[in-house]
Amino acid sequence: MSSDDTSQSCVDLNIFTNCTDGYSDSGELIGGTFRSLVDVFGDQHIKNIRVFIDPQPCEDKLNSYIEHISRAIPLVKECFVTNGLADGYIKSTQYCDTDYIFQVEHDWKFLPTIKHGLGFLVDCMKKQDMDHLRFNKRNNIHAVNESLTEIQVNGCTFCKTTKRSNNPHIINRKSYLNGWNDRIDLSNTPKRADGIENMMVGLTGYIYGEYNYPQQIEHTDGRT
Repeated sequence: MSSDDTSQSCVDLNIFTNCTDGYSDSGELIGGTFRSLVDVFGDQHIKNIRVFIDPQPCEDKLNSYIEHISRAIPLVKECFVTNGLADGYIKSTQYCDTDYIFQVEHDWKFLPTIKHGLGFLVDCMKKQDMDHLRFNKRNNIHAVNESLTEIQVNGCTFCKTTKRSNNPHIINRKSYLNGWNDRIDLSNTPKRADGIENMMVGLTGYIYGEYNYPQQIEHTDGRT
């Protein structure tokens, strides 16, 4: 678990998933993502948990999948059916209660390279006026359409970046309600996260850790 976090700040956690012939036959994949998140962060700074489910491509599995999710993550407050990931993303900003929300797709593993708690990170976001803070699936280095600059906030190092990714991230909810949501493509033509990510290229974001800091998350890519 990350270092002691005495902050009073909390986040709502949103998990995004869909129905398939494989992982929606149980709650193991989404449950594993949640367990790894709690192993790293604990749960004391998570206020509510909501799951947003795209029923495609196997809509007939929807009801049983919701039951599997409820058993895998008993703390889930609500499950919402969506018209794709982008639709669910926008709904999450509308339905949540906290000023900052944690956006996570169903197939990630959080790694012990994350040393700070969610409350502390939200406090850093408030101080630096960050709208988007993400965790990286690779070392923090320059990449295509992405240039990094180190900054210090509350004694913690982050990288300011020129790109926003849909890898697990925390956002300032009001900033999306007040404008960033308008950029998201709801046409469902862009697949998976493209309708979100491709619309955010060139926007300022932040990454946890200093330059060349090791990866903080691992993409299981639907593997249980």
